[in-house]
Amino acid sequence: MRSRVFHAAALSIASASPLHAARPVAAPVPSFTAEQAQHGADLYQTACAMCHGADLNGNFQTPSLKGRLVANWAGTPLSRLTGYIQRAMPLMAPGTLSTEDATALVAFLLHENGAAPGKSPLPAVEKRQAFLKFPALAIGPDKSSAK
Repeated sequence: MRSRVFHAAALSIASASPLHAARPVAAPVPSFTAEQAQHGADLYQTACAMCHGADLNGNFQTPSLKGRLVANWAGTPLSRLTGYIQRAMPLMAPGTLSTEDATALVAFLLHENGAAPGKSPLPAVEKRQAFLKFPALAIGPDKSSAK
């Protein structure tokens, strides 16, 4: 009996602790395959690199897709990023990418920002992507932040 009271009190204190409440829960990195990331890399070179640069660092008119992208999209459902890419990109021909191509570009962006490919593909279904969040990946300092 004394043990139960002790455990209940310890649990109560731990859950009320400011340290416990302040810890963010990191979203898991969504799974994507190496093939998806490679398809995204190929698409990037033909549809995106002319504006965002071959190194993804952007320029004075276009944002970096490394580092800063993570800061801007971390915690956002992947369906929003995929939808944005599909609706607004590429700049010269918005709305021309298929859902599968936009999903492959998201897989490529995850990979280029430090996520490792897995065995399961990133789903191209919006409802499934809505439950997956862009992770707060750490790849080092954003060299484009001065732009």
